[in-house]
Amino acid sequence: MTFNDVEFKACPRCGVEPKMEDVRERSLTKPNVMSVKCPACGMSNSIAWGSMDLPPFRQAVAMLADSWNSR
Repeated sequence: MTFNDVEFKACPRCGVEPKMEDVRERSLTKPNVMSVKCPACGMSNSIAWGSMDLPPFRQAVAMLADSWNSR
């Protein structure tokens, strides 16, 4: 699966293509959260982005893909 031109490999546990979710908060206190989840077995990973001291969107996508693909 490709999200924002970054490739996410199939689920390392069951081999099903993952799904992405990007929840953007309109709040000064809550960060935006992006997650990748396997719809078959439920394995997931997430990352906060866009608030102070958190990575910007593109960097967060790359970090999430690295984390997911290295499992």
